[in-house]
Amino acid sequence: MIDVKGLSYVYSPKTPFMTQALHDINLTIETGDFFGIIGSTGAGKSTLVSHFNALTRVQKHSGTVLVDDIDLSAKKIDLKKLRAKVGMVFQYPEHQLFDDTVLKDVMFGPKNLGLSYDEQKTRAFDALKMVGLDPEVFASRSPFELSGGQKRRVALAGVIAMHPEILVLDEPTAGLDPVGKRDIMDVVMHIKADCPTVVMISHNMNEIAEYCNKIAVLSRGTVKGVFSPRELFGSQELLEECGVELPLVTEIAVKLKAAGVDIDQTILTEAELVTALQRVVRRA
Repeated sequence: MIDVKGLSYVYSPKTPFMTQALHDINLTIETGDFFGIIGSTGAGKSTLVSHFNALTRVQKHSGTVLVDDIDLSAKKIDLKKLRAKVGMVFQYPEHQLFDDTVLKDVMFGPKNLGLSYDEQKTRAFDALKMVGLDPEVFASRSPFELSGGQKRRVALAGVIAMHPEILVLDEPTAGLDPVGKRDIMDVVMHIKADCPTVVMISHNMNEIAEYCNKIAVLSRGTVKGVFSPRELFGSQELLEECGVELPLVTEIAVKLKAAGVDIDQTILTEAELVTALQRVVRRA
């Protein structure tokens, strides 16, 4: 679905401010993946994913990015086709809301695809329902009167109204309280039924461990490796090498094990932790 080969990127080339943001990135993201991208601030995560819908263009002689049959290193790209295929949700997407009603905001993407007004409205209504906002209640409201979580749902609806095949999320739960984080991730998993491939940048290792089937670790513009959650979080050596913290539930399991509790140290989710503790209690 997305194939990145030898991708490098330099900001402000040939100037005193030149910065190497990416260096020789090689990644394959397959259809159906929930692909996590992690790394410290400045590792190149956002620069990488912004290539996937050509917001950042591949620089000459700096590698290739293929999205299905679309070569993003080509001089001319069908941007309408690409951006209908790859939906991008930026960090704090509610800051990008601009229209005077929720309906108009969500219809903006389908309108740019050249769809009829009726199709735009149908897609907007369907998308609002998918993110848990009743269009009969919210369509005519100003997006600026909504709560932070509701604004983020509207921003998500605006992307999924374009019916993307790939959804790219840059810190989708940043700034939300724990309930808001869970609500947004529930929405994302609901969307994934119709948009099979999700790419997510996150500093939240709990979310990365729970939702992703593959994790790419970036450091200073390079890929340290691509791992399954159990490979990454089950190896102290890898964690130290990649500078990654444990998810909270895994950290709890490790401490319980150190205290003498017979429990698996590679637990990744709250549900797994609860099940493991129930087994311990039954054996006691």
